[in-house]
Amino acid sequence: MEPKSPIVGLCGFSGSGKTQTCLNLVKELRAEGIQCCGFVSPAVFEDTKKTAIKVQWLEGGDERVLMTPVTEESQFTVGHWQIHADAFEWIDRKLSDLKECRAFFCDEIGPLEVEQGKGWIKAVEIVDDRKCELSIISFRPTLRDFFSQRYPDMNIFDLESIDDDAEVIRYVKEIFGIA
Repeated sequence: MEPKSPIVGLCGFSGSGKTQTCLNLVKELRAEGIQCCGFVSPAVFEDTKKTAIKVQWLEGGDERVLMTPVTEESQFTVGHWQIHADAFEWIDRKLSDLKECRAFFCDEIGPLEVEQGKGWIKAVEIVDDRKCELSIISFRPTLRDFFSQRYPDMNIFDLESIDDDAEVIRYVKEIFGIA
């Protein structure tokens, strides 16, 4: 039986550095010639206030607004965020066209996918199928049990308990034999 490709989980609350760790991993891997694909979800700040969340496709850097604060006219919401469904549709189209990729990133898989079966379902399917040499998923601590059960072989890094992302980067580089 062929061994399953590894999955790395980045677990942390909002502001713990999940997206930044993903971006740092992408930078390190690309410097070694490793193809990275998937998406990250960087926050947008005005001064110190989070005003939006974008989604960025790693192959090419294109991005869309994913969430903005809820208004009276908001229809599709999670917590205090209005979801821009067109951004989910855009990423789903990109994921449907995904060819080969060595390191797959899906930054911030959340209750929308896990509990409601909406959002980036194709991303979860790609991880399930182990289509890439490595999958990196970021998620909140409230979903740790879900991911631990779904992927019992996943190596989870609790970003709340590590000082920087050097440990994660070192581990991922070892997977590709570039430590």
